[in-house]
Amino acid sequence: MFFLSGCVKEIPYYPGNLSAPAPAVHCFITPDSIVSADCRLTAPFGSKDMPIANAYFSILKTNQAKDTTIYKGNGIHLFGSNSLNAGDTFIFKGNVNGYTFSISEIVPGDITINTFDTTRQLIPGIGRAFSVAVRFDDDAVLENHYRCYLYKTGYKYIYDYTGKLSDSFLQKDLISLYSDDLAAVDNDYNNYSSREVLFSDATFNGVKKYMVFYTADLLLKTAAERPTGIEFHLENISKSLFNFYNTRNAHIWQQQSISQLPGKIMGNVPGAYGVVGAYTGDYRKVVLRR
Repeated sequence: MFFLSGCVKEIPYYPGNLSAPAPAVHCFITPDSIVSADCRLTAPFGSKDMPIANAYFSILKTNQAKDTTIYKGNGIHLFGSNSLNAGDTFIFKGNVNGYTFSISEIVPGDITINTFDTTRQLIPGIGRAFSVAVRFDDDAVLENHYRCYLYKTGYKYIYDYTGKLSDSFLQKDLISLYSDDLAAVDNDYNNYSSREVLFSDATFNGVKKYMVFYTADLLLKTAAERPTGIEFHLENISKSLFNFYNTRNAHIWQQQSISQLPGKIMGNVPGAYGVVGAYTGDYRKVVLRR
């Protein structure tokens, strides 16, 4: 018979060692859409965030057209207009509690899903999975970065205490998405998330790219829900957003790990946290058979 003994060492907690609150600015820009900047102070885990009202932001295009913000409350600063188009170079300027910064960015080129097909195929470890195949054109001149994700729309069922159906409601959920394509496998950060697939054109620059994606969601009717459709999104994102999404996914995964410390999330806001980036996108909807 063996006896194992051990001890537990308590590590003192010193709240005074926490970093002082710092500004965090997030702005995701796409043409022909309302744009807002979210500005707030960072807060310790478990504490309420602290929206910043004393801030001002502007977007300056190379042709000098200028879009500015109006504070709408809860840290949201809304731009009155959006004059940006695909391919535009712009400067994002900010003034947060007297601290000023500027960021130079480019809106990626337009992206279009040329062909879109769905089927069910056998995937090792999953079984008969629902898959989507897309084809799109990649610009050979530019270094492009892409982001894909998948929504499921369906009815959720609510039962009373006797087990009788009492109500239902329509809901849209982000579901898992994977790809075994070389472009996706080449990005190690995809191992940290099942909610989106991120990849660059490093392995297929300048070609008509064909990719297959699949989900672990069975998309079948059960007692709890009835899926009615899916919505696949493909985005051409700036490199700053590509780095931000990758490191954010790793950070969230590492927070739940018992063996890894959360890594730093890469942003591009000087002297603060957060990211300012641009994207263009296209999507396709499919109605599921009952």
